[in-house]
Amino acid sequence: MAGNSRVAQALSGLFGSAERADCSIQFCLEAAEGADQGTDLGEPLPAHSLVLCLSCERFRAQFERWEEAPPASKRAKSSQEGVRGPVLRVPLGSEAELPAARLAIRFAYTGQVHASSIREAMQVYWVGEYLAIEGCAAACSQWLADRLAATEAAGTSSAEPAEPAVLQLYACEDMWPSTDPSFDAVLSAAKPQLLKQFSSTVVILNTPSLRQQLENLPAAGLAALLESDDLATDSEDSVLTLLAVWMEANWARTDAATRKRLCGLVRLTQLSFKATNCLLLPLALDFEAEGAQHQTGWFPVTVTAVQLVINYYSGNKAFRETTRKEQADAGAPGWHSTTARKQCVPEAGLPFPWSISRDALKAEVLMARGFAWQVSLIHKHGAAAAGLFLEANIPDAYKVPGSRLAGPVPMLAARIDARLTVNRRQSGRASIVSVYSYDREDNTRVGSGWGDEAALPLSPQQPAAPGAAAAGDVMAGLGEYAHDGSAVRGELILRPK
Repeated sequence: MAGNSRVAQALSGLFGSAERADCSIQFCLEAAEGADQGTDLGEPLPAHSLVLCLSCERFRAQFERWEEAPPASKRAKSSQEGVRGPVLRVPLGSEAELPAARLAIRFAYTGQVHASSIREAMQVYWVGEYLAIEGCAAACSQWLADRLAATEAAGTSSAEPAEPAVLQLYACEDMWPSTDPSFDAVLSAAKPQLLKQFSSTVVILNTPSLRQQLENLPAAGLAALLESDDLATDSEDSVLTLLAVWMEANWARTDAATRKRLCGLVRLTQLSFKATNCLLLPLALDFEAEGAQHQTGWFPVTVTAVQLVINYYSGNKAFRETTRKEQADAGAPGWHSTTARKQCVPEAGLPFPWSISRDALKAEVLMARGFAWQVSLIHKHGAAAAGLFLEANIPDAYKVPGSRLAGPVPMLAARIDARLTVNRRQSGRASIVSVYSYDREDNTRVGSGWGDEAALPLSPQQPAAPGAAAAGDVMAGLGEYAHDGSAVRGELILRPK
């Protein structure tokens, strides 16, 4: 049977009103040790005992105690004009909690959550729990779920806040309740949105704004990404590098158990042989040398464990299946799944622009396959052509001071599937020239360029004017490729392996 909507509306309208108020609520700071009461926060809030008793267990119990033994404060007059009756003092941890506390009382009157942000809704949730306001926690959880749903429905509208709602939620991880079925539904709704925000390792690693958002993500958010089959990537090598980027920014805020859990979500059997040798093995040596309490030992894996991974690659199908099952049954980190993640690189490829100027003849282009790739131009004065080369390097995130990856590393093999192009303008017409295609057959190595030393045929150079420098302009002869005479540009098109 539906209630009387007019009565409900009238009760809602009493919030904050002195009309028919017979008590008041005074928020205050928690009392210091030895003090009778804490400092008042704001003006008393006019209140109505009928509403408070029906909606709040804490206030109901307090009024019942007063009925048995009325305190002196019950006969006091509130500083709020026209309000007589008892003053209910509600201690808070800080003044910052005051807006949420008032909103929790407002919920007691209206049954609605009037939060202005994800964080404020979480604060209302906990004030509601603290005051035992019936239905407040569930209503806040529903408000959060509705906010997430509204964000998803809005898509990428420019009307969205600068920080997506799902990231606001994960930023409040320290406020999440541990046992509340209504909040579990919020987290279930949040995970798909988190994966939508961070859909691809390659996009994250090569988009500064997304990379910053990743670094701000708490451990629970990163774990949700790493454990999902829906995190798309070009290879598991980039998942390892993604973790290294996050760990570089967050190591000081993690403990050994958290690091072990996160690192255990990297699928070791899906790493390439090259990344295992170039990245994972040095990480294992760092861990064995320094231990989990030193930043260089951030990836807790032993050399023996890496040997087993390498051996796994070389074994036949039966050996691999047996080894994986044995390791998974033993709870060995990284062996929980042999399923390859979704491929994030379409068949047509992903283009990444590059630009080389006369001041810098190398250009960082992209992070892919676990490595940082750069294009370099080699132009010898007087030569008939200039060379273009692609070079793999250890990403900076791995170069923790003291790590084996921070100094010189062997020129081990590195692989990328990509096509290197350069923009050309000839006789007034623009074109794209394919310079080199890279695949598993190429001799790309860490710290060493590989490409075509005669990639860019040069225009004949004019004789130098009297008194001009003998070496000439580094862009001399590159007129067909140098935009505005200052930069050579092109694309590195990443292809699926």
